[in-house]
Amino acid sequence: MAYQTQARREGKSLGEWLREAAEEKLATARPRKFTVQELHEFAARCDARHPPGARELDWPEIKKTLVETRYPDYDIT
Repeated sequence: MAYQTQARREGKSLGEWLREAAEEKLATARPRKFTVQELHEFAARCDARHPPGARELDWPEIKKTLVETRYPDYDIT
């Protein structure tokens, strides 16, 4: 059995080797979390896209823009 042979080479029991392999697989399958530094950099890039003092649109304004651009014949009143 290749798994058992590899576990022996690494000086581990088959169970220990399988648990470690499963943990490695789970670690790569999980969504990647961002560091605080990465989040700060992302926020700075977002802020740089907007002029100083610009405000984010409120939901009614966003909804109006979406309807006007995607469904020009739809009446949102």
